Amino acid sequence: MCGVGLLLTQGGVARLSSSFVFGVGHADRPIPEFLGLEALACLFYLAAVEIVRRAECGRPEWAMVALVAVLCRGVLWPAGMIQEVDAYRYVWDGQAVVQGANPYLLAPAEAHEGGAPPAATLSPEGQTVYARINYREIPTIYPPLAQLLFAASQLVTPWALGGWKGMLLAADLATFVLLALSLARVRRPLAWVVVFAWSPLALKELANSLHLDGFVVLGMASFVYALVHGAVRTAFAALAAMTLLKLFAVLLVPVLAAHAWRADRRLAVEGVGLYVALIGLAYLPWIDAGGRLFDGLFTFAQQWQRNDSLFTILSIAVGTHARWVSGACMVFAAAVATLGVLRKAEWKAVLAATLGVVTAVFLLAPTSNPWYFTWTLPLLVFFPSRALLLLSALLFLYYADFYFLYRDAPQGFDVVRVVEYLPFYLVLIWEIWEARRAAGGGSLLAMAEGPRAMRDSPDAGPGRTPVGAPSRRPRHSQSSGEGE
Repeated sequence: MCGVGLLLTQGGVARLSSSFVFGVGHADRPIPEFLGLEALACLFYLAAVEIVRRAECGRPEWAMVALVAVLCRGVLWPAGMIQEVDAYRYVWDGQAVVQGANPYLLAPAEAHEGGAPPAATLSPEGQTVYARINYREIPTIYPPLAQLLFAASQLVTPWALGGWKGMLLAADLATFVLLALSLARVRRPLAWVVVFAWSPLALKELANSLHLDGFVVLGMASFVYALVHGAVRTAFAALAAMTLLKLFAVLLVPVLAAHAWRADRRLAVEGVGLYVALIGLAYLPWIDAGGRLFDGLFTFAQQWQRNDSLFTILSIAVGTHARWVSGACMVFAAAVATLGVLRKAEWKAVLAATLGVVTAVFLLAPTSNPWYFTWTLPLLVFFPSRALLLLSALLFLYYADFYFLYRDAPQGFDVVRVVEYLPFYLVLIWEIWEARRAAGGGSLLAMAEGPRAMRDSPDAGPGRTPVGAPSRRPRHSQSSGEGE
């Protein structure tokens, strides 16, 4: 019933998408109807997760999860993007790379005015893409691996989104498979993949809005897969890939390094060396951009602020220093997570620490676009925190911002933002309280696990060797809201 309900809501979203035409009828767009459909979708989704949490799920449930996941993505395939235009920047950057230009050297507006590639010989389709790029005066913010993916899509469908959409669908399916294999490795019910596969947030931001973050999610799923299989070097390679898509992943390197250090110090050094080498090799082809290599990223980091949570409080408390304080808090969260892994290096502790860092980055960032939160979904498959799952639903209220903007009442979103985040923090406090009480004031690892989430795993007992861990014993006992 939940699956059918979710499928029907996505059909409704696909139908509504025809009313979101670029540059036309802003005030008449059915944003309330869209939010209503997504609210229903989130109710079906959260109910399905609770069913998996409480019931004994086997192959029939797994088959249902897989079927509905595929059908929902199929329904959304022909739909137009709703309130997002980032994909047009992807097309432009991809064409720049295909035509031999360095996308870090010139902003789209500069290339267009100077007649430089890819603006040298723009087709009508290229002119349409250029007209739909937001912040054309700012150079690209996207790292090298993202540029290669953009270029690959443009080799398939020049100046069009079809190739990119197909690549994202393939990434989505690969994520599904990797998470299922990871669940099988730790002997947990495969139906837990519902946390990712049925997520309305993933369906909207990845299958409909076509955000690059679909590949970040694939990178996170690869990281999880490598970790539960004890493939530490592969996990470092996955972190490098994520960093080359979105730079937040650099904060996860100390966490993984601490895990590797507990097992084998040479392995930790090799892993960090591999990570650094991959990052360096990826940036090498673009080095002629010189000081402009990170211009777009610095502009984004210094000027953007949207849909933020804790950053608003920091801005009130420390004023213009809020961005520095926010960054310091992110580093502190990564340091705390690293120390936790040094004390307890099981794969569950590493994944929980990773989830904590990624969540902290999202909540502390000046810009907390909903699609950034999809990074947590592969981790929530293993640690289905009710608070974080609720937040994945509440983040749809981000789109209420446009409703107020189109009516010249942007202050209305200040109230909406309270509704968006306050229930999450209340449930989070309750979840922490319950976990501490259940653990007698001990580890907060149970906070994200829920009543059955991890304890049904045969290797979850204290003191047992984690699945896929190296056999050697340690020496010591014992991460551009360019909405139109």
